[in-house]
Amino acid sequence: MVANTHTLPPDQLVDLVRALADQLVAARATQGDAFDPQPYLAQAAPLFAALYGVNRNTLLDTKECKARTQDARLEMDAAHLRLQNLLFERNHIEREIRSAEEYSSEYQNLPLHSLDELRELAASDTPPSGLQVPLPDEESQESAHALMLARLAFELEERKRFEEERKELGAVKAKLVKENQVKKARLEDLEKQLTEFVEKAKSIQAKMQDEPAAA
Repeated sequence: MVANTHTLPPDQLVDLVRALADQLVAARATQGDAFDPQPYLAQAAPLFAALYGVNRNTLLDTKECKARTQDARLEMDAAHLRLQNLLFERNHIEREIRSAEEYSSEYQNLPLHSLDELRELAASDTPPSGLQVPLPDEESQESAHALMLARLAFELEERKRFEEERKELGAVKAKLVKENQVKKARLEDLEKQLTEFVEKAKSIQAKMQDEPAAA
């Protein structure tokens, strides 16, 4: 009889039990009423105990396998949800980046004032700053020159105003560029996280496929 049955594989334990059963049947057939089953029972006890241990370990392994599979499924579902959130955030940032890149200011489309417009402005109740009121006429060369000087002075004031607007819009643009750079950096970080999550999901899926089938 094998000394340590707990170290034997299950198929060998089953073979030993079958062999012992064959011996018991043969001994019972030859010995008749004088047959004593106790020695066979004594030999069978550790074999059945070992088989019980194998069965218990198999059930524990199956339970642990199911738990690992459930944990892996939950982890993959959580990774999938995070992936969807990252994709949504990436699309949102990309839209904001496109909006910032397509930003244009209105001052670039403002037309210069014609002479008729200047006369109309000068005749208004509240002439703009920098415009000479009343405007010189063009009846003589001297007055025409004064009118040109008045127009040039007004255009200078307008360009100063445009320059102030340009600086303000430039500050807005600089702010948008800075925000755009931050968002691009965030997008690159999201791309990196996205790649990591995809690789992790693939790894989890591969592990799930390698798990033994649940009992």
